[in-house]
Amino acid sequence: SLKCVHKIESEPKFPTVVAVRDFDPAKDAARIETAIKTKGVDEQTIIDILTRRSYEQRREIAFEYERLAKKDMITALKGALSGSLETVTLGLMKSTAQYDAAELKASMKGLGTDEESLIEIVCSRSSEELLEIKKVYKEMFKKELEKDVAGDTSGNFAKLLLSLVQTKRDEPSNVVDYEKIDEDARALYEAGVKRKGTDVATWISIMSQRSVPHLQKVFDRYKSYSPYDMKESIRKEVKGDLEKSFLTLVTSVSCFQSKGAKEKVVTRIIVSRCEVDLMKIRSEFKRQHGRSLYHTITEHTKGDYQKALLSLCAGDD
Repeated sequence: SLKCVHKIESEPKFPTVVAVRDFDPAKDAARIETAIKTKGVDEQTIIDILTRRSYEQRREIAFEYERLAKKDMITALKGALSGSLETVTLGLMKSTAQYDAAELKASMKGLGTDEESLIEIVCSRSSEELLEIKKVYKEMFKKELEKDVAGDTSGNFAKLLLSLVQTKRDEPSNVVDYEKIDEDARALYEAGVKRKGTDVATWISIMSQRSVPHLQKVFDRYKSYSPYDMKESIRKEVKGDLEKSFLTLVTSVSCFQSKGAKEKVVTRIIVSRCEVDLMKIRSEFKRQHGRSLYHTITEHTKGDYQKALLSLCAGDD
C-alpha cells in the first residue's frame, strides 16, 4: 500500500531577533573595528550591532571584518571584552545548534557532569533540534554526544541521561489523550511511592519518551494517586545525581523557572532562543511569574551584560 508521506513542516518561529533590513556588513565591520580600538572599548556599539542582527548577518560581518582588519573577529572580540558580556557576544557568533552543542560539551568538562545544564538543554529542544545538535556536536568535537554522556556518567544516572539524549521523545500533539495521561500518572506512582524500592526504569522511560505538554499533565494528574507531588516523590525515592537529575527534569518540563535567575541559565535561554521562540518564552514567563522577563533581567543583571540581554529580549511585556 502507498503510504502518504507528510513533509514535516518546521515549527513556526517566534523570534525576538530577526535579520535587519538595509544590511551593510562592511559598514558594521568597520564600526566594530573602531569600537574595539577605542580606548576602553566602546561596548555599546558592539552590543547595538551584534544583538540586532541575525546569525547569518553576524557571519557576514565577521567575513567582512577579516577582510578589513586582517584578523579574526571572534578573536578580536575575545581580546576586547570580558566577563558575562564576552560570554553573550561569543554565543551570538555561533549558530543555535553550535551554541547548544558547545554548552553540552562544557557541561561534561572537568570533574563530574553539570547535569542541570545538560538536562535543561536536552529536555527543552524538539527532536528535530536535537538531531541537528547531535550532528553539529560530532562535527565540532569529532565524537558522538551519546559516547561523551556515557563516558561521563554511570548507573541509572547514565541510563536517564542517555535516554534523554536519544531523541525518542514524542512530538507534542494537538489531541489530549486523557487515558494515557492517567495511565502514565498511575504507572509513575506504582513504580515509586506505592512500592518498596523504586522501579527507576519505568520512571526513565515515561519521562524521556513522552512529549513535554503530555508530561505536564501527567505530573498534575499524579497528585490524584500519590500523597506526594512528583518532586516530593523523587526526593523520597532516589538520591544523589539521579535525584538531582529527575528534579531538574520535572522543573524543565514545568517551564523555565526564575530560580534566582541563574546567570548561566538566563544567558543560555536568551542567546539560544532569541532567533527561535523567545517571544513565546517571554509570554509564558509573564504568565507564570506575573512579571516580565525584561523586568527580571533588569533586576538580576547589570552593566553592558544587562544591555546586551535586554536588547536580545527586545521589549517588555
